[in-house]
Amino acid sequence: MAAKTPSPPRKTTPFTYFSNQVHLDQQKYSRYVCDSRAIPHETDGLKPVQRRILWAMWNSSSRNNFTKTVKMAGMAMAYHPHGDKSIQDALSAMAQKFTFANNYPLVAGEGTFGDVVDPSAVASPRYTEVRISDFAKDVGFFESLPDIEYVANYDETEDEPTFFVGKIPVILLNSIMGIATGFRTNIPGHKLGDVIDSMIECLKKGKPKKLAPWYRGFRGFQEFRLNDDGEPVFSTGFGFSRAEGKVFLTDAPQNWNRSKVVDYLESLIDSKDNVLRDYTDYCTDVYKFELAFKRGFAPTDENLMKLFSRLNNESLVYNVITTEGRLERQTPESIIRRFCKYRKQHLIKRFKRLSILEREKIDKNTELIRFIKEKWNHKVTSIKSKSSFEDQLKKSNFKYYEWLAGLPVYRMTMDEVNKCEEAIVEAKNQFKYFQKLIKEDRSLTQFMIDEIKELREKWDPAGS
Repeated sequence: MAAKTPSPPRKTTPFTYFSNQVHLDQQKYSRYVCDSRAIPHETDGLKPVQRRILWAMWNSSSRNNFTKTVKMAGMAMAYHPHGDKSIQDALSAMAQKFTFANNYPLVAGEGTFGDVVDPSAVASPRYTEVRISDFAKDVGFFESLPDIEYVANYDETEDEPTFFVGKIPVILLNSIMGIATGFRTNIPGHKLGDVIDSMIECLKKGKPKKLAPWYRGFRGFQEFRLNDDGEPVFSTGFGFSRAEGKVFLTDAPQNWNRSKVVDYLESLIDSKDNVLRDYTDYCTDVYKFELAFKRGFAPTDENLMKLFSRLNNESLVYNVITTEGRLERQTPESIIRRFCKYRKQHLIKRFKRLSILEREKIDKNTELIRFIKEKWNHKVTSIKSKSSFEDQLKKSNFKYYEWLAGLPVYRMTMDEVNKCEEAIVEAKNQFKYFQKLIKEDRSLTQFMIDEIKELREKWDPAGS
């Protein structure tokens, strides 16, 4: 009787407490939400939906022409595996340009996208149109395309950028808020000129200038401070103007709207000890309330600030996804320092690629001159086929034999030789320039300073 074959050892699943598994799954989900939805990347300042919107726009007519928002959102869905409503909302928000929205919008819009008085008053995406803004082009996002990394989209039918690389850390320009599972980010807007000044200081001396929040068009009370725990807080309050003996309320705290201001004014009027008697609403797309005070009371600026003492306090948290793929808390200064370092690495990669192209241009033009002077265009009539012609060129040590074999006859003249010689001189100069930028940190640093100064001259002239 044959011996019985022993059965294989039984596989056992490693024991894990249910609570531990729940915690592990929660950690994975929390990180997924941070990476895929809520937290911006430190280099381009974009959340995934925003980056995919810009990528879809760049690859469509919206690169230069206005397109219906609803149509553009549909095109972005090829990269973003979520509902069209979330994309439409994100796209509309990127086009907003009122106070506390975007200081420098990356999307240009036509139509109603809300205002500071009522930020939610956004028209249906069927009636608004969008395109890439001129600022988004000037900031250098799309110059970086040949030298950045790409990943497959969610259904692996197309590629999309992991992140763009601009000339400046865009993450500091426009207000960014995001709430993930266990994490949040709240990064205020900053002035372009201030960011560039801080970058220049970092590039020259290794230490960025300190930055304070800034919002275009806001003239109300603002204060940037550290709380008792050492965390940054940005407070905003009301602002006023005077004209012809009258007092107008012209600015309200961040995250307020017209309805909330009206309720606050009514509460002041109803209070017993208050000097505010009435108000007249002249609001359009900005705040303008004429304030009427009790007879005989002429409010000073100090009186107004004491009367309208309500503030909005934003606890600032600079959580970002780093270039290494980590979730980290940064400061404006550390963001600038890290950006300058990464920007240099990116530019070196770009100039190495361009150097190769210039070297190829030199070699091609050199071979074309030789090709013409050796009268290969006459020899070709006695050769049987194109493949045979290519073989002979290859045997004669022509590197670009396929390219030469396909050139049209009109390029076989002495005039072409002169053009090639000029092209070689130009390519050699460019090659030398790129090599200098690659090898000399001082030259690369000056290149970066020059490009961001040019950006400031166009978009923030004389600190406007």
